Amino acid sequence: MKSITATAILAILFLGTGKAFSQSRKSETTKGTEQSSDKKIEVEGVGHKLNYTLNGGTVEVSGGDNTVTIKGNAKKISVSGTGNKVYIDRVDKVAIEGGNNTVYYKTAGTKSGKPDASLTGVGNKVVKQ
Repeated sequence: MKSITATAILAILFLGTGKAFSQSRKSETTKGTEQSSDKKIEVEGVGHKLNYTLNGGTVEVSGGDNTVTIKGNAKKISVSGTGNKVYIDRVDKVAIEGGNNTVYYKTAGTKSGKPDASLTGVGNKVVKQ
């Protein structure tokens, strides 16, 4: 009787834990696009290839080997992790931490024509296309 009760408790714990983890994960479409709000895009994980449209707001990318393409503009892009690439039409500020991350931009909303950049780590770049 004790083993049946213990097995039932373990089964409930495992099912409950799986349910909690599945609810904390951002929902994705079959193409792998994560949900975003009108003013904030958040990408977490490894190996995503995602496309968004943004008119102002912020972008946060964390993880590894993600490729994010954004049509429009952002006030700030934050990237952390390794091997991430972000392509955007216009950005004002870029903050990168980690290694070998690159933000490609076409224009910037600053007087210099280059976004304000804060780079921490090795091999991180902000490149004009």
